[in-house]
Amino acid sequence: MLNKPNKIAGLAAGLMIAAMPAAGKGMLEQAYSDAWKDAKSVQYAEPTPRELSAAQRLFVRLLRGESAQAVASEAQGMGWEVHSHIIGPATWSIISEKSDQRKGRGLFAFSNRGRHALQAPHVPSDGLTGQILLKYARDGLPRALAWNTVPRRTADLAHLDATYLIAFSQAFAQVHPSEKILQLHGFDGDKRRSSAAAESEAIISAGHKNPSSELKHAVQCMKRKVEEETRLYGVDVLELGGTTNSIVRAMRRSGYEGFVHVELAMSLREDLAENSGQRRAMFECLGGTQ
Repeated sequence: MLNKPNKIAGLAAGLMIAAMPAAGKGMLEQAYSDAWKDAKSVQYAEPTPRELSAAQRLFVRLLRGESAQAVASEAQGMGWEVHSHIIGPATWSIISEKSDQRKGRGLFAFSNRGRHALQAPHVPSDGLTGQILLKYARDGLPRALAWNTVPRRTADLAHLDATYLIAFSQAFAQVHPSEKILQLHGFDGDKRRSSAAAESEAIISAGHKNPSSELKHAVQCMKRKVEEETRLYGVDVLELGGTTNSIVRAMRRSGYEGFVHVELAMSLREDLAENSGQRRAMFECLGGTQ
């Protein structure tokens, strides 16, 4: 039996988990908004190997279906806030930094259903990518979501070698090795070197110049169902392939082959932010289910 102090602590954690906005913003949208409040003043702190290992173990537990309440005590001891929020048919466990312990570690959300993981590592510079992930949560499609919580110029989480985003990716690959991690980016065609890149609306890559037949099929699906001006890195275009992306490298070292680097022009990002059918089509094409 729990002693009285532990029982009180458990009740407090349960109350914190249950709390959610009564109207307006949902808990996930609120957590996203809070994570970016005064983000320019956040001092990024590089995590230690021990901290990253602990985070990866926590993420694995959530990906294996443990509830927010089950991990709350451990997560809070690591400086995280934990919330549970129902969005449509899915229950999301949301892991965010405590307001007084912000270190740019990121924002993470785990669903009790769905497939694949989505990442937006360059909010807000890659405009709308963060909001597109929020829309995907409402669509009920992904299993897990991850965002950066400091500006790219403070810490570029797609090019640092020891980050919570890598821990999230490794945890996902460990629990769901046959599913995909889709990392969304934004680009400006006017700043590209080649006409092929400048005229693209989407550039899809595995992070190297030798895409698999599965990824080639996914790009053909994108051309038919999402955007005709979709191009495949290494075949159609030789820019924006994510070849220096630290998460791509880390996942390749671990033997995981399901990472997809997705570059999107602003016009397509705007469409995805507004059109649930287009979001679903892209998700299914790149996830390999169409």
